[in-house]
Amino acid sequence: MVAPEDSDAPRRRVVITGVGVVCSLGRTTGDLWQAIQDGRSGIGPITRFDASGFQTRIAAEVPDADQRDERFDQQYWDQLDLRSRFAVSAALSAVQGAGLTFSPQNRGQVAVALASERPSEHLTLEGARLLAAGDIDAAAELLAADARPHAPADRVASFLGVTGPVLQIENRSPGGLNAIIEAAAMIRRGDALVAVAGGAEAPITPLTLAAFQGTGGLSTNNDDPAGSSRPLDTARDGFVLGEGAAIVTLEALEVAEARGVKILAEIEGEGMTFSPGSGGTPSMDEQQIGQAIQLALVTSGRIRSEIDVLALHAAGSIEGDRIEAVGVKRVFGAATRHHMYTPALKGHTGHLLGASGPLTLAVLLEAMHRNKIPPTLNLLEEDPEVDLDANPSGVRDDNVLVGIVNATGWAHNAALVLAHPKAMRPFEPPEDTGGALPIPEEQI
Repeated sequence: MVAPEDSDAPRRRVVITGVGVVCSLGRTTGDLWQAIQDGRSGIGPITRFDASGFQTRIAAEVPDADQRDERFDQQYWDQLDLRSRFAVSAALSAVQGAGLTFSPQNRGQVAVALASERPSEHLTLEGARLLAAGDIDAAAELLAADARPHAPADRVASFLGVTGPVLQIENRSPGGLNAIIEAAAMIRRGDALVAVAGGAEAPITPLTLAAFQGTGGLSTNNDDPAGSSRPLDTARDGFVLGEGAAIVTLEALEVAEARGVKILAEIEGEGMTFSPGSGGTPSMDEQQIGQAIQLALVTSGRIRSEIDVLALHAAGSIEGDRIEAVGVKRVFGAATRHHMYTPALKGHTGHLLGASGPLTLAVLLEAMHRNKIPPTLNLLEEDPEVDLDANPSGVRDDNVLVGIVNATGWAHNAALVLAHPKAMRPFEPPEDTGGALPIPEEQI
């Protein structure tokens, strides 16, 4: 269990051992990285429904989204809404990548924590249309069978057959990082030894498009889909919706070491804050964005000069990108651009809302193991108020030993510090595991 606050016991270390993605640029991290290296964008005209009446008619859709993942049988696949399909596909890839097998002996030590900003909407919308047309019986049949709030976390946990803590959260765009932070906390305090965590979204629906059109936050650059998402650029005019999922497997370091599994990175530090705004209305502010990053640094034990890359949230929002940049410079100083890379990835993938932080994490893991710096697409003229090195010229060769993933969402802020295995501190096995560790290799 977790040590008391006044104890000198070290905090349990948590590592990433698997990662799975589904997005507009592919269903593996290798495919995703190749698309980024090739300078490709996954954004195009919306085909999911007739968007001709909307101000924004572009999004980053997953190709062949309704096509069955061949690892699942058809009967099971047909039960799932689109968001849950993305989730179970990414989760299975993450679990398989980690070499995990769950059994009655260990399933109670496995947690699931996922985030989604938007609910599953397309069937709810169809049910509402039937109700509006007066066909109550048809609406009742549709909604009872298909549009209950089956959270992706429930679906993933049920598919894997695990019985540990299961958590589904909605915390705007930082939700996916919040889910990973909470999953790591479950491991640290002894509620689980392994966790499956991340985010899943299927927001390309008329309801979500209308909602964000109402905020004025979406890009309307419909004539140039590939160039529409322009993080940090002076010509940015809003973000572009994306869909998919990004999920990682987490393990207590001693479990991963006992299994002999390849460790992708260690989660060394984390920070979460809220920007209360004024007059009871929350809003973004650079102070709390910076505070989340600072908390992540403090809990990691790292100093600022050790950070090679800070992957920005930057979605292409006119004010949001500037405020985040100011928050970063509050921590790293006015000369940040000369000491650290700060790429923003949503020009490639669109904005996956609650899944965007985990997707950025997945790209940073690839960058770490390839010794590459990911670029910022469509950054042609840097906003002088941003004044960061977002690496606009394409993938660059350089070491990434310690990195930060940042996420902001209106008033919520989250940051994670990751260390490459080469930068991890020496491992000292705990003297007392309470009889719970390690899990026998044949059991997990």
